[in-house]
Formats: sequence, structure tokens, C-alpha cells
Amino acid sequence: MAKFTRFSLIEKIPPLFFPTSSEASISVAKVIKEEILKKKAENKICVLGLATGSTPLRVYAELIRMHKEEGLSFKNVVTFNLD
Repeated sequence: MAKFTRFSLIEKIPPLFFPTSSEASISVAKVIKEEILKKKAENKICVLGLATGSTPLRVYAELIRMHKEEGLSFKNVVTFNLD
């Protein structure tokens, strides 16, 4: 039986660095888009926890652009908006 420590259960995600906040926002929006499309292909709902405030506005603007220009659908998406 595997022995788990408190720290072995923590997911380790390497930090990513971007030259600008716009590039970081576009990258985050692409990750969200990939998850939406993956869940759609699996015929599942994509559940997103989304932040409020001004910090994520560029991410949301990019997702809107993807919807308008690339046809990204949010039909299979449910959000929990944090406040």
C-alpha cells in the first residue's frame, strides 16, 4: 500500500512566465478553450470556477473573441463565479 504524505498529494504545476499580461491572458484562455472542447468531445459538461473583478477581464475578452470569431460554444459549460 502506498504511503501518502501531506505534500505528495499536492499537484505540482511548474510556473509559466510571459512577457506581458496580454500574452498570459491569451494562454489561459487557450487552456480553457481546450478543456471546453475536450469535455464536448467526451459529451460531458465542462465546469469552470471563474474569478470576478478586473484581474481576469483580458482572459474573458479573449474567450469572447474566440466565441465570436472562432465559433467557440459554451453550450456544455457551467460556471461558478467566485465573489
